[in-house]
Amino acid sequence: MNTWLLRPFTYIAGSKALLLGWAIMLITSVVAYFSRTHFDGAIDAHAGATVMPYFIYLLEALIAWGCMVLACYAAAAIFARSSFRLIDIAGTLALARTPLLAIALINFGMPVVVNPMDINPMVITLALISLPFFIWMLVLMYQSFSVSANMKGNKAVIIFIVALIVAEVISKALISFTFPLLVP
Repeated sequence: MNTWLLRPFTYIAGSKALLLGWAIMLITSVVAYFSRTHFDGAIDAHAGATVMPYFIYLLEALIAWGCMVLACYAAAAIFARSSFRLIDIAGTLALARTPLLAIALINFGMPVVVNPMDINPMVITLALISLPFFIWMLVLMYQSFSVSANMKGNKAVIIFIVALIVAEVISKALISFTFPLLVP
């Protein structure tokens, strides 16, 4: 059970992981739409935000995932000493986003925040409940990169962290610049 939760990519990868990951990303985007949860970056979420058209929630997921795939693929192309496949990186990273579904479900309990500066005990409680799911997602993302690129150790951790930061910056920039054009 521990292996399935923390290292599922030893059992599933490639196109199977990609299709399952995309299906879960689609379900997550629907739940996010109804719980008003924006996953507007490679590794972040905002709850109780303004309701937008559904396609925005789906695009956020695709942009965040795509940026992570490109950053990890580039990192593997530069630093991996053995062969690897794009389909494995793409599929396992899609599946690694599964914990976001739990976060979107948790955010149904999020109160509508009028002033972001107001500290609401419910917001803090839900954020603390969501934290283990974010950590789980980060562990899965690292495992995805490590297994798919055949990299281990401190070097793999450092390369993954840099790829994660690059993906976050690029995804935030793409979302910030693209969405004002799509939603009046």
